Amino acid sequence: MVELRTRTQKTITKTLTKSTKPTKSRSTKKILQTFVAKDDNVELMIPFPKTEQEKKEYINPKTTRPLTAFQYKVYDLCSQIPRGQVSTYKAISDALNGGPRAVGQALRINPFCPLPIPCHRVIASDMSIGGFSGGWGDCQFVADKKAKLAKEGCKFNDHYQFESNIDGKKVIFTNFKV
Repeated sequence: MVELRTRTQKTITKTLTKSTKPTKSRSTKKILQTFVAKDDNVELMIPFPKTEQEKKEYINPKTTRPLTAFQYKVYDLCSQIPRGQVSTYKAISDALNGGPRAVGQALRINPFCPLPIPCHRVIASDMSIGGFSGGWGDCQFVADKKAKLAKEGCKFNDHYQFESNIDGKKVIFTNFKV
């Protein structure tokens, strides 16, 4: 038996055997926002390596490691999401024939946020705001992500659920040029 504690201190008990794999334990319960945004900056432009040589030599200050070719591909697609619109981790992963979690991991360590790589414009497939900088659920990072998106014209409710783009439509950007 494995006992897991969630943020609400609810106990979840799972039985694990050699023949079964643990299931994803992310709750579908609506999370009410309690954090107040401290960072809604969507104008800061971080220098991005332009040449292949600059990309090879660039060291990510968040990890002290070079970025991978896959991470650059994720960043290239993410940079195509227009201001005032959102896409999903899955939409990006589908364009790359990869996995949504790998896209999330690449965006978690994005050193070029908020611009030119606006990773705050990527949400979860269930239309929840998803994670940001490694935070998930009701936390400061996610409150900041919501504030950045609101500043660009996107609307979310108090439960971090996507309501509309700047144009008032509930449409996910998928028109990536790979």
